[in-house]
Amino acid sequence: MHKVTRSAALAVILVSTLLASCASEVAPTGTPVVTPTAQEELAALVNGQPITMAEFEKQAAQVEAFFIQEGLDLKSEEGSERLAQARLQVLEQMIDQELIRQAALGLGVSISESQLESSLQDIVGQSGGSEAFDQSLQAMSTTYEDFRQMLLDQLLSEAVYGEITASISSTAEQAHARHILVTSRERAEEVWARLQAGEDFADLAREYSEDISSRENGGDVGFFPRGVMPPEVEEVAFGMEVGTVSGIVESQFGFHIIQVLERNEREMSVEVFESLRQQTFMQWLQEQRENSIIDRFVD
Repeated sequence: MHKVTRSAALAVILVSTLLASCASEVAPTGTPVVTPTAQEELAALVNGQPITMAEFEKQAAQVEAFFIQEGLDLKSEEGSERLAQARLQVLEQMIDQELIRQAALGLGVSISESQLESSLQDIVGQSGGSEAFDQSLQAMSTTYEDFRQMLLDQLLSEAVYGEITASISSTAEQAHARHILVTSRERAEEVWARLQAGEDFADLAREYSEDISSRENGGDVGFFPRGVMPPEVEEVAFGMEVGTVSGIVESQFGFHIIQVLERNEREMSVEVFESLRQQTFMQWLQEQRENSIIDRFVD
């Protein structure tokens, strides 16, 4: 873990949950369920479990404090828009948090007190000690108890993430391909005609392709497993013979012409493997949302 700066409390535990590819943080198995009194206003209900307006406003206030610390003028148009968007993200995060909390019970996933205390002491130490850590909490308008709960939430989220993605192998059949991507069919047909006339695929990729990440490499996108590329591209890359060039393939990004260079079973790169894990987890979380009854009471 990197050294935690003065804004560590929120940057690591709160703001990262709004921006990162992994889903939300959740409370661990055994965390008492908040039951609102008849007078308490609700921000949301998730399968009958309440998220109170008080808890929502507390987390929203932490984001607001972070924005202020970073120098954002919340009275400006930009500041007002960013804060409004962040408040909606906070609510969705809290909903996801509750969904994962509920799922953790069924998965048998929990966080022990010793795990929590060890992680907490690591963060305090990397903050520069208790005094610096306390200053960080104060700057973020966060109490020690709230931070401890957010860390507990994060640890459980990571544990559930690990459980959901445990079956994904780091080894898979992968295709090594080049492609030329253009935004119009006419342009694609022009490229296709030149390929049929015998011109070099890599040279045409450098001349035509609008995929700036692979254009200078002659359209070479490297090795990739299933589940990474657009479905239309994937179907062709894993279905055609090695060494051949496809026809024009349309996807949401435009029109592709694909050349498969090789295909074999191999270890995925760290980046591709983590991308697959994240996709799997987000698909699982989306299923939790779709199969749940969620009522939102925040505009």
